[in-house]
Amino acid sequence: MIINQFLKLVDCAKTHLKVKPMIWLTALLVLGFCKEANAQSVSPVQGGHYLASFIGVRDMATPPPGLFVVVYNYRSSTNSFYDRNGDKFSGGSLSNLDPSLPDINVDINLDTYATVPVIAWGSKKTILGGARYLAGIAPVIAWADASLVTEQNGGTIIPELNQSVSGKLSGFSDLLIVPLGLSWGFEKTDLTFMYSVTAPTGKYENGGSENLGLGFWTNQFQGFGYYYPVADKSSALMLGLTYEINGKIKDSDVKPGNRFTLEYGISQYLSERFELGIIGGHNWQISDDKGSDVFWDPSVRDRKSTLAFTAGYWVWKQRMQLTFKYGFDYGMRQRFKNDALMLNLTFVTNALTGANKNNNTQ
Repeated sequence: MIINQFLKLVDCAKTHLKVKPMIWLTALLVLGFCKEANAQSVSPVQGGHYLASFIGVRDMATPPPGLFVVVYNYRSSTNSFYDRNGDKFSGGSLSNLDPSLPDINVDINLDTYATVPVIAWGSKKTILGGARYLAGIAPVIAWADASLVTEQNGGTIIPELNQSVSGKLSGFSDLLIVPLGLSWGFEKTDLTFMYSVTAPTGKYENGGSENLGLGFWTNQFQGFGYYYPVADKSSALMLGLTYEINGKIKDSDVKPGNRFTLEYGISQYLSERFELGIIGGHNWQISDDKGSDVFWDPSVRDRKSTLAFTAGYWVWKQRMQLTFKYGFDYGMRQRFKNDALMLNLTFVTNALTGANKNNNTQ
């Protein structure tokens, strides 16, 4: 059970933090808030920066030259945490802490919203056998609303076991910088490689209650391939790989395990303006958490899968697209299950192209 995973944390809280064990335990249960809502503290519930299936199916295809903007608007909600065995957690026994303590029920609700404006540029001139050079930057603005309620289930009434915790956060989170991207466009295929770094610019204090960043640097390597079965490229198949190398968390001796994400998608234009798509992704922790402050079992590695459905429409042909997406998580291990809605905007500015204004976005 998830309770057993947090026993050492509770002992640490009783000894060093001088807070009531139950209050500390309930706070720990919302630490998964770190990944989905960009808040973070050192804990076994430790995610990375990259979110599977967040992008659109064709977002990594070879772009037109010039400056373009993609604004992602992400809204998610969850009330379910899944433990190291993949079982949904709703409460548990505290007898391991004290034989006299009863069972408790736990109710978790997390609502998050993020706006991620991506500003990117693609060169007109090509290098390395026809590759277009890409560079970009993506700040993250996040809002979050979390609440957690614990309720005693049987036994002698202990008021300290009936707790209600809630809080709201908003502000800038960590910053994604893409200094190097290369994309090759061919008749039937596109190939894109990207290196990016995520800087811990969001507010972070180890154990803080108002954190908006994850507190560590991430080096990210990505490769995406596209296959177009028909000549007009109205149909597209996508396969993507992402590898995250995480640095040490600020003010602690904890280095989160590295992560690997596999993504796949299908996109189909039903007309020149209207597109439907499906995108899925699997995210795994592939190396152990390391450091002297790792008090949990580092051999337990989290994972989560996501599936999303999209519908896009070019309100301004070949210049501005609006895309709606609905997605949900499954197959969680030591992660929260999210349901997400997105409304994204893509704008091809036709600026800094060094060419005429007739660039095609497909």
